Amino acid sequence: MLASIPVAFVSLLLALLQAGSSVTADDRRQQQFPFLSVGNQENDDGGSVLCDQTTAQQHPNSLLHPFTSEWVHVLEQFYNALGGHANASYKGHDCPVSLPTFDCEAFYWNDYAYIPSRDAQHLRPHDIKSVIALGDSITAGFGMLSGRPPFATVWEYRGKVFSAGTDPDEYTIPNFLSIYSNAAGGPDGVTFPMSRGKDLDNAISGAKTQDLDGEVTRLVHLLSSNNHHYQRIKDEWKLITLFIGANNICVLCDPPMTRLPLLAQADAFEDDIRQALGRLKKEVSKSFVNLVALFNVSSVYEAAQGDPYCEFVWNKAHMTICSCVQNDEAQRRAADDMVAEYNKRLHKLASDEALSDKHFQVVYQPGFTTLPIAKYKQGYLSGIDW
Repeated sequence: MLASIPVAFVSLLLALLQAGSSVTADDRRQQQFPFLSVGNQENDDGGSVLCDQTTAQQHPNSLLHPFTSEWVHVLEQFYNALGGHANASYKGHDCPVSLPTFDCEAFYWNDYAYIPSRDAQHLRPHDIKSVIALGDSITAGFGMLSGRPPFATVWEYRGKVFSAGTDPDEYTIPNFLSIYSNAAGGPDGVTFPMSRGKDLDNAISGAKTQDLDGEVTRLVHLLSSNNHHYQRIKDEWKLITLFIGANNICVLCDPPMTRLPLLAQADAFEDDIRQALGRLKKEVSKSFVNLVALFNVSSVYEAAQGDPYCEFVWNKAHMTICSCVQNDEAQRRAADDMVAEYNKRLHKLASDEALSDKHFQVVYQPGFTTLPIAKYKQGYLSGIDW
């Protein structure tokens, strides 16, 4: 069971967020809760807290108003400050796969005599100074430690995501790299669902490849703005993991009149990824990019079979989650064929010499193509799914 925020703390926080008070009281609260302030300011997660200027002028001493973006941000900070994310645990059974220890000693390859100017084809782990992620709910960590309804929690556990998380003792790329380099950018803790990103994890739950341009724009802003501390690593080597496409597959079988299936076509998928890579090459140079292959989305449906709750959730008569997966066997196989085509396109992009040079390297990572999700069944899914 996840650690939850005590009701008393929530009541206190809501009272603070909604209350208006004297300057003296505000000053006192500011000392106790330094993140409870009104005004334009920079978030420590690389985002911008923008208040309503009219409200700020009319109520210069008031605190944040409920359900605004800055109010949501304060709730996230409050929850993380309580350590709720750190105390969260995985489901009540062991991981279905035995995880190895990762205790390699740092190895420094002193090859400057041979390669005095480092390039994208000769990087070492300790050359990487920041870790960046682009993608969808998998990279946002949506509900990954959730229990089942009515105890479901839909936080985004970004600190535990394999490609970017920095929560202690998690098997993540930043934690592996920490043996060799103090790479910046990986988030810890949680965010609210549909957050636009935290630190350099720019993923958005529900995103399709058509949303990548917005994610890249946020990344470029963080690296280029004089107001963000990430500017210092703009000209350092960066590791970027791009993992997206499952939501495109899920609209492949929607009714044609919605035009949604057009978003799922392989040509559209390739064009979106190509455009994102082109922008990254031009605007986020000195980067090593992992294009992560997709798993068969239909295998999630197969993993759910045999469990009454999962079968209820995935029954399209109750709700529509992913139409291709929830429809008949023929459509699930068609979805698998499209996944295979997506992966071919990713491999094609990684092989395109025009997308790589000495300052920018794109590689194809096929690991998830052989992941036997159906074999692990509920051991693979979060509580909100299983």
